[in-house]
Amino acid sequence: MKELPGGRYTLTASKGSYVGLSYGQTRPFEPGKPLEILDAQTVEKVDFSLPRGAIITGRVLDEFGEPVADAQVAPMRSVNQGGRRRMMPSGRMSMTNDIGEFRIFGLPPGQYLISATLRSGMMMGVQSDDRSGYAPTYFPGTSNAAEAQRVSVTVGQTLTDINIALLPTRTSRVSGTAVDSQGRPLSNGMVMVMQREGTMGFMMNAGGMIRPDGTFTVNGLAPGDYMLQATVPGTLGDVPEFATAPITMTGDDITGLRLAAVKASTLTGRIVFNDPTAAASLRPPMFRPAATPKNPQDMGPMMGGGGPGRVNDDFTFEIKARPGTMVIRMMSNTPGWALKTVRVNGIDVTDDGVEIRPNEEINGIEIEMTNHQSDVSGLVTTARGDAVKDYSLIVFAQDRERWAPGSRYVRTGRPDQDGRFKITGLPAGQYYVIAVDYVEPGDATDPEFLERVRTKSMRFSLTDGEMKTMDLKMASGS
Repeated sequence: MKELPGGRYTLTASKGSYVGLSYGQTRPFEPGKPLEILDAQTVEKVDFSLPRGAIITGRVLDEFGEPVADAQVAPMRSVNQGGRRRMMPSGRMSMTNDIGEFRIFGLPPGQYLISATLRSGMMMGVQSDDRSGYAPTYFPGTSNAAEAQRVSVTVGQTLTDINIALLPTRTSRVSGTAVDSQGRPLSNGMVMVMQREGTMGFMMNAGGMIRPDGTFTVNGLAPGDYMLQATVPGTLGDVPEFATAPITMTGDDITGLRLAAVKASTLTGRIVFNDPTAAASLRPPMFRPAATPKNPQDMGPMMGGGGPGRVNDDFTFEIKARPGTMVIRMMSNTPGWALKTVRVNGIDVTDDGVEIRPNEEINGIEIEMTNHQSDVSGLVTTARGDAVKDYSLIVFAQDRERWAPGSRYVRTGRPDQDGRFKITGLPAGQYYVIAVDYVEPGDATDPEFLERVRTKSMRFSLTDGEMKTMDLKMASGS
């Protein structure tokens, strides 16, 4: 790579059945290190040695020991999401062939649960009297993750004979009518059903087109909690009309469900700059404002928050957003500039967000960008004073109310090639900072984890635009 401008870069490498890595990554699922490059600098020997991924093979069988074709098989890992452990797909999935065989490849080393889900009977269509089906099943044959058998793989290992016996269950159907915001049938819409809040996370279960009269039927749903969503296509760039409903299937049919779609809301305002002179060279296409859920757990695959907004030549903007509590953030290709404050009619809503109602218009939004960012940088040493070049850094607010998922006041980082850390763009405030050997993905947003490391952390304060340098000692027992 040539003629890169100076800055901090993230490098990744991947190939086929090998485990993809980021520069400086030493553990599976660990973030890589940033690579600090100066203008006109040549950095050599940025080498990657990709390990061969593990392979897991086996078969999916029914209750009679017969092979099951077209079952989806997925490796699952326990992931911390805002203090809650959930089983989420991790790595490549596989579909069984005509004799029930599956082959998962390219897996990083670690422990996994292997799940199998048969979706072939979960289709939109006419009502069916067939109630036979199969529950999502973990190896070797249980629907309860706590009872499932974990499988461990090392680098390049091939693990065979992971055979899963699907659990037969009585299925049920959900049917009803979907209408748009004007009460007309969603004749060009579609319905999707996905598991929610379950041990297998968000996984697609069924979907199809709504009939011309707005009615729909989804067959073959195993007992469990689901999210049902109906959408009608919008124009390019618009957020489509949509309706959602949580449903719980217990083996009995749900009939007469009415889904009433709502229109996206409209948010309008202006982008302003703390230093208009320095901002004179900036252009509107460099900025893409967006409204996203305040709680990232509300960002399911079907839900989202809306597409990026449109910025006009005079830096006014318009965002289409879905209902809910949303925070307004800025995606930009403007090195040196960052979001400072979001105001609605003069009120700071940067972190509290905006409560958006269906089909509402919210005007008077002001997004302030700053080129006067705060940053925290430094080095980490052992108790004996030896330099440490491989660690994870956690910076988090002293105010526990700021320990929420997605908070601007909780950040993690890795050191660059020289062992120096740098966290940029923290809001002014009172903070803790700690350097530890490793942070499990998701732990930095877990209040219980932050409470445990708080007593070992160093306190510091940060003012607006301050560039603070500090040296840290590696936390003992990390």
